[in-house]
Amino acid sequence: MKRKNHSRNSKSIIAVAAASMAFTACDYIGTLLPPDHNPSNDNPIQVSSSSKTMQSSSAAIQGSGFETWYGANGDEQIQTGLGNDTETNGYWFDFDDAPDGGRSMIVWPVSKGNEYSDDSMQPIIDACSGLCGSYILDKGNMTYNPFVGVGFNLVGESSVTDPTPAAGDASSMGGICVTYTSDMAINLQMGLGDVVDAAIGYAFPAATLPKSTSGITKNIAWSDFKQPTWYKGDLKFTGEQAAAQLVNIKFMFQGANGSTGNFNIQAVGPYGGCSASTNPVDPPKPVDPPKPTASGFETWFGSDGYPKITTGYENDTETGGYWFSFGDDIDGGRSAVVWPVPIGNEYDASALDPVIEYCGGLCGTAVLDRGTLTYNPFVGVGFNLVGETSATDFTPVATDASDMGGVCITYISDAAPTLQMSLGDEMDALIQYAQPTATLPKSTVGTTKFIPWSDFKQPAWYKGDIKFTGEQAAKRLVSLKFLIQAAQGNYYFNIQAIGPYDGSCHGPVASN
Repeated sequence: MKRKNHSRNSKSIIAVAAASMAFTACDYIGTLLPPDHNPSNDNPIQVSSSSKTMQSSSAAIQGSGFETWYGANGDEQIQTGLGNDTETNGYWFDFDDAPDGGRSMIVWPVSKGNEYSDDSMQPIIDACSGLCGSYILDKGNMTYNPFVGVGFNLVGESSVTDPTPAAGDASSMGGICVTYTSDMAINLQMGLGDVVDAAIGYAFPAATLPKSTSGITKNIAWSDFKQPTWYKGDLKFTGEQAAAQLVNIKFMFQGANGSTGNFNIQAVGPYGGCSASTNPVDPPKPVDPPKPTASGFETWFGSDGYPKITTGYENDTETGGYWFSFGDDIDGGRSAVVWPVPIGNEYDASALDPVIEYCGGLCGTAVLDRGTLTYNPFVGVGFNLVGETSATDFTPVATDASDMGGVCITYISDAAPTLQMSLGDEMDALIQYAQPTATLPKSTVGTTKFIPWSDFKQPAWYKGDIKFTGEQAAKRLVSLKFLIQAAQGNYYFNIQAIGPYDGSCHGPVASN
């Protein structure tokens, strides 16, 4: 049976889950604020006189046959034993603090998505032998510590027409075992569904998994899950009571603003069910990718006259690999590229095909004019690796370009250019346009350079909290840009070849 799209399932709980995490106190974090949400302000909730627990709005499903999930086996779905006919249980989802004003994120080692769902974690599990990523915590305009996390639902959606996650009785699991690596302590939480979570002020029963950079297996009994000490409400849950109506289990990474690190969840199972010996605990970290292998990027030679670069990452829109130009006009500058021949073709007035055919490369004169700018003017050219998202969404797509290893380039330039790694409009703005860059030397006679991703650095002036190494940027790369920024004046350039780090950039360097 084909797996259905589970993005609706995860997103249906993300907003509430994210809001809830913001007010969850962890034993290892002492700077969190208590919740400002008062459950008494909500509609009255009926509570049994014999117990302070509340039943979820979804009927509980009795019994448990949770099978230990090992990332090394490559299975995307966790067999929780509580799934219903929707078959949506056990799929990993992620969440962050964006709904609360935060700007935290998880940087995945490869792009999510498969033929059934854009949110599928299958590529990540395959790459990591687990669920691994790098967290970047940025509080944005929040007043408490930022967070990101991952989790899975035990039952899944209530029905094919109701995406609300259902509750199940996981008591027979006895608790949970986890094999993992993490650069910070993890807050392991028992989610009880939107209604109940809100009623208890998001004071989930939780347990702390200690930091472990070398890998560790932990068994946590349901009795070890406790509501946080700041919670003073009347609606109490022990871990055992929560297990009887459990909706999801979440792993949250929350810490000081600017914190970064790596994690890999390699096994999850019932209490005592994780065998560390069968699951390696030292997988490749997402910020330390394996040595680059042969890339699908084919070295582009302008002398061949082809306007399109075969990047190896293109999607069905076939819009990747085409050169475009940009300048400083949106910032008040008046710079421009003067092309040697008129640009455009029958399909696109801005196409640079005629220039490439004329120059045996991409050549022009950068006419730099500061206008009202307070810094040096600039122009540039670049290309997207994937291209547009779809026929109706022109947003460029990010991709994992780690296997390129870096870039080789043959060029002429009257001014010292820079190569920039663009992470997309939103992320570029978030890091104040301090993209990882590599500086190339001026060369009026032509030169070839090979630059590994590790040589790309964010500029020294950048003091922001969100940092990217070149290797990290390569994992979510949108475009590569060739930038000329200098004092006012005219500067000739010609890009004659560009390819992966192990490519064969060479060719004529004589200027046309």
